Amino acid sequence: MKVEDENGIRYEGYCVDLIEAIADDLKFQYKIKEVDDGSYGRKNDLGEWNGMIRELIDGKADMAIADLTITYVREEAVDFTMPFMNLGISILFKKPTKKVPKLFSPLPSP
Repeated sequence: MKVEDENGIRYEGYCVDLIEAIADDLKFQYKIKEVDDGSYGRKNDLGEWNGMIRELIDGKADMAIADLTITYVREEAVDFTMPFMNLGISILFKKPTKKVPKLFSPLPSP
């Protein structure tokens, strides 16, 4: 999330915490840069990419950290790590149980 305050623009959130921890552990420096066209990355009819995917292909970025959906087409263009979060629609319901028939159920009750 982008936060603007009296000190300028900074970023915060899970992805920032994640890259900070990785950079600290692996001892590298990084700079957060928003993608020029504001797009995640889509392949057009001519087979050209835009967004983060284009910047990775062109070498303008070394990595992208985002809530980016991994698709087959994107996987053909760039490498992905395993997702750190997987959200989807799930429906939970109780599994139906069969009732055991009573021995005298066909007979009328008194």
